[in-house]
Amino acid sequence: MKNLRVIVVAVLVTVLGVNIATARHHGEGGERDFHTRDGLMHLIGAQRGILRDIAKEGSAEDVGEFIRAANALSALLAMIPSTFEKNSMPDISRAKPEIWSNWDDFVTVANTQSIVAAGIATTAMTEGLEVAKVRVDDLDCGSCHTPYRKE
Repeated sequence: MKNLRVIVVAVLVTVLGVNIATARHHGEGGERDFHTRDGLMHLIGAQRGILRDIAKEGSAEDVGEFIRAANALSALLAMIPSTFEKNSMPDISRAKPEIWSNWDDFVTVANTQSIVAAGIATTAMTEGLEVAKVRVDDLDCGSCHTPYRKE
């Protein structure tokens, strides 16, 4: 089951990356931008959910899955700025215009969360799962959603 999750996430990340590259190459925006962003957010939520589940109920045998999810989450969070290309706000977006008016802060917040996720993976590898479980609470979706996402 865990291997299936790894394969599914790898395929989804690949498809998302191709989608971003294709949209940029063809200069498409609007609805496609929304679906790319929405897909990325769902992937982020799925990896965060895996981390929360393992932090709540996981055992030492789950350390590999935990590390994989934290690393995947870090990579996905690092993709956020590239999916919010400057001034590309489709009509159906839940993004606030503040993303673009506070662009440097938006990028900093996304990158900071990516670094936190990578740190959680490193902690699990170097200090063990029990220590890393506590760090899951360091991930703060609200640091981006509160200032930059419409309710």
